[in-house]
Amino acid sequence: MGTRKRIIVGFLIFVLLVSIILISYGGCNLHLRNQAFNFAEIIENENIDDLSLTIYYVKPFGFLTPLPWSVEFFISYAHDGKIVISGNDLEEFIDLFKQINNDILTPLMRPSYLDVRLYYVLESRENGKLFDVVMWDRGPVGNIVVNGFAVKDNPIFYDAILPFLPEYAAEQWGRWSSKGSSTQ
Repeated sequence: MGTRKRIIVGFLIFVLLVSIILISYGGCNLHLRNQAFNFAEIIENENIDDLSLTIYYVKPFGFLTPLPWSVEFFISYAHDGKIVISGNDLEEFIDLFKQINNDILTPLMRPSYLDVRLYYVLESRENGKLFDVVMWDRGPVGNIVVNGFAVKDNPIFYDAILPFLPEYAAEQWGRWSSKGSSTQ
């Protein structure tokens, strides 16, 4: 094989390897990067009386598990509390959810596995699930998963639900909200 062919083959292998690395790093959230997400637009067409917010939570501190909890397991068995807010009770705080958009949703690599400690879902009677948030994973940065995409931690994800949690849970989860705001 001539020198010219070796250079061309080497270059093609290099391009292939770089492509594989870039796809594996960002491919999981490529859809999120290319999609405009504005939660205010999603809610705008909804009737507040048809909306419900369901929150499942455990105490965030000092709680180790031998196996990570999936969303399904967490919902079925592992949560300390479940709160359902609907209609007018939700109306006062809906503006917090409307602040969630592409500026807030900074994509990260998909975590290898979730270890759920808090999960909430906003649903419409007419349109089903509009938005869900899963906190935490055992990844190095404590990702949050929004509508199936891992995103950078942001205080808005805590602040949107703190008013609905019992006082002891709001106090504990509120600590994470303030930690998130100091790291940004």
